[in-house]
Amino acid sequence: MQQDQCCSPRFKLKMLHRKTYHVKDLQGEIEAHTDIYHNLDENGQKILRSLESSDEAALLQRRLDNMNFKWSELRKKSLNIRSHLEASSDQWKRLHLSLQELLVWLQLKGDELSRQAPIGGDFPAVQKQNDIHRTFKRELKTKEAVIMSTLETVRIFLTEQPLEGLEKLYQEPRELPPEERAQNVTRLLRKQAEEVNTEWDKLNLHSADWQRKIDEALERLQELQEAADDLDLKLHQAEVIKGSWQPVGDLLIDSLQDHLEKVKVLRGEIAPLKENVNRVNDLARQLTTLGIQLSPYNLSTLEDLNTRWKLLQVAVEDRVRQLHEAHRDFGPASQHFLSTSVQGPWERAISPNKVPYYIK
Repeated sequence: MQQDQCCSPRFKLKMLHRKTYHVKDLQGEIEAHTDIYHNLDENGQKILRSLESSDEAALLQRRLDNMNFKWSELRKKSLNIRSHLEASSDQWKRLHLSLQELLVWLQLKGDELSRQAPIGGDFPAVQKQNDIHRTFKRELKTKEAVIMSTLETVRIFLTEQPLEGLEKLYQEPRELPPEERAQNVTRLLRKQAEEVNTEWDKLNLHSADWQRKIDEALERLQELQEAADDLDLKLHQAEVIKGSWQPVGDLLIDSLQDHLEKVKVLRGEIAPLKENVNRVNDLARQLTTLGIQLSPYNLSTLEDLNTRWKLLQVAVEDRVRQLHEAHRDFGPASQHFLSTSVQGPWERAISPNKVPYYIK
């Protein structure tokens, strides 16, 4: 348990801060003893010159050289430590600012992603949304390396290099001991890193969910468009046939049966279109269930297809009824039917249904 405490980041932070203040004390002592050092060196050189060549002179020279070397090394180490502390403090500040910038960026990107909703109401609109989100995902991918690198750097610093200088980043409303201020800054930095990690995960989940909705909408809208196009083609083919019909009143009596059979064939051919119409309407309802508001174009297309289907049904049934009535009233089984092969003074007349027949 004691060993774990000695290895903990908090313990390291405390010990390193103690060492930091010891270094400051050491620097102060070095500066305070500079004059003493120079006096010792000058006096030693004077004594050395007075001794001329002797064993005592050699011994004094070695001691002076050793003192100068240690003094030089002490000052060099002190300056290196100070330079390292200042550089580390600047790096901590840069990490703090980097995390703040990342949090702002993540917030802006989250807002940007939210503004991409809702899903469009037709295939071209959703395809455009898909293109926009594809660009958005590329931006996330590019930023991922920066975020991961920053979080890893923070992690290393929190576990291995909690250095002096952080305490200045965090201002308490009351005076606190340096070690406690440093711990507060460490907590602040760790909290920022956790927020960046959390917001990054949330943004990626939001992006993935939005992509899923786009993909589903594209699939359903494409199905609707294909089903609508297929129904439109089949309706058009039937409407072309309907447009070629002659008025019943202009038909010859002996052609009534043939026309009746043809229209019955058409009625049988268009009967399956009911399933096409139902499929188009079902697909539209499914999109509404998904929270997708169809565009005016799609709504207009649906209304047009349903109207044309109803009008086609009515036209076919009316045609069948008219031909049945004409065939009943003026066909071979009717009392008005007269063979066209009979010679005589026949007078052409028009039935109430405008079917031509002959009377004597």
